[in-house]
Amino acid sequence: MKNFKRLFSGFVTNALKVIMLVIVIGAILLAKYLKFPINMATLIQVLFLGISGIIFYKLIKSKKFNSRNVLLYVLAIGFILRLLWLLNANTVPVSDFKTMYNSGIDVLNGDFKSLHGSGYIARFPHLTMMVLYFAFMIKTFSNSILVIKMINLILSVLTIYLIYKICKEVFEKEKYALTGAFIAAIFPPMISYIGVFCTENIAIPFYLGSIYLFIKFIKKEKGLWILALSGILLSLGNLFRMVAAVTLVAYIMYIFIYYGDKVLNKIKASIVIIASFAIILLGTSFSLRATGITEFQLWRGSEPAITNVLKGINIEHNGRWNEEDAAIPELCNYDYEKMEKMSKEIIMKRLTTTPPLDLFKFYVKKFGAQWSNGDLEGVFWTIISKEDRKMIVDLENGNIPIMPTFQWIYVVIMLLAYLSLFNRKRIKNETINLFYIIFCGYGLSYLVTESQGRYAYIVSWLFIIFAVSGIEKIKTLKR
Repeated sequence: MKNFKRLFSGFVTNALKVIMLVIVIGAILLAKYLKFPINMATLIQVLFLGISGIIFYKLIKSKKFNSRNVLLYVLAIGFILRLLWLLNANTVPVSDFKTMYNSGIDVLNGDFKSLHGSGYIARFPHLTMMVLYFAFMIKTFSNSILVIKMINLILSVLTIYLIYKICKEVFEKEKYALTGAFIAAIFPPMISYIGVFCTENIAIPFYLGSIYLFIKFIKKEKGLWILALSGILLSLGNLFRMVAAVTLVAYIMYIFIYYGDKVLNKIKASIVIIASFAIILLGTSFSLRATGITEFQLWRGSEPAITNVLKGINIEHNGRWNEEDAAIPELCNYDYEKMEKMSKEIIMKRLTTTPPLDLFKFYVKKFGAQWSNGDLEGVFWTIISKEDRKMIVDLENGNIPIMPTFQWIYVVIMLLAYLSLFNRKRIKNETINLFYIIFCGYGLSYLVTESQGRYAYIVSWLFIIFAVSGIEKIKTLKR
């Protein structure tokens, strides 16, 4: 088993050296393409980030180093950046988020048509919990939109703290944990999505809480009960952003490859994590159907999942949403079997008629585009979510909705993340391999399905962990 662990770790690490190079190159090329405007807004951004970074460095290097004070400083920086972002753009729900918000209003009025038949939420029932969340906020608060954004802010600061806790478990050094927290505080996607009404803002803290507890378990600090709690948190996060199955598979893979030597213990651990995850998901889904709120199970709507794969393999549109593929349900009169059959036929045609080299280029381009945008399209969503197009500081770079400052921060983080793949100390420690497996899982998943920058947001925190490992590698080179 030791030989298999070594071979598997080596295979994953070497594969990622090639795969992540695509992201690094893509991020650098995009950064070089962007114009870096010399104006007061840019100057303030650079000065704030530069001074914040210098102060952080001085604090952790100080002879009077105080972990608690440094952590409070980092959380304060994260809070200020996020609050300024919210104040800069008065955002409201748009696109799918507007549909969910309006469905929440309908639910409060006793109208469940969007959750039944061919209604939008019925077609994509994984959005149901967000609809109910919006309904609760609308019912409870007179200014629900403001409260939702403030909750996003609080949860994002909590995310910084959870990354601190995870880094502390992985690297077992306080200063590395604080470094991870600081990177999280200035991490572009976690700032740019604050004012966007997306499901990820709610889900990410649950995902991270689950990761933290899972690591506590595999380090044998806690018993099976902590693993069960990890599964519950992951499932709760999954109710809001239903892609946690990839993380669950990564957990099981890690348990069987790295956890202990006894097969029985591996089986027990796998059963516990699967059962705890399934109980929440099944219990919630069946309860919603039993009460008549939804018509379909949360994981299977009136539109087959294969339509998402169909969009993901549209070479002409780079695997993104497009009207051609989005029209399939209507063409099939929302007949489930017809939609599924037509989608499969088109997918097979595209795969068999496209030259292999063109397919290869398509997937490389799609992968790079998915992960290379420094804010993962958070700036884009902020801009289109502006109420009356009002914004104090314009975020657009010409006609491109990306901030050069964010992109260059992301480039530095990705370079550090790439260095982590050469950190032998961390690879031998094995815990880091959990994050590599998770990234590989989502990377493969997004190659198959519809591409959208926001989809990477749910696991973008992985790059923060990798970046800290990269910093650790740099420090070993200095010795």
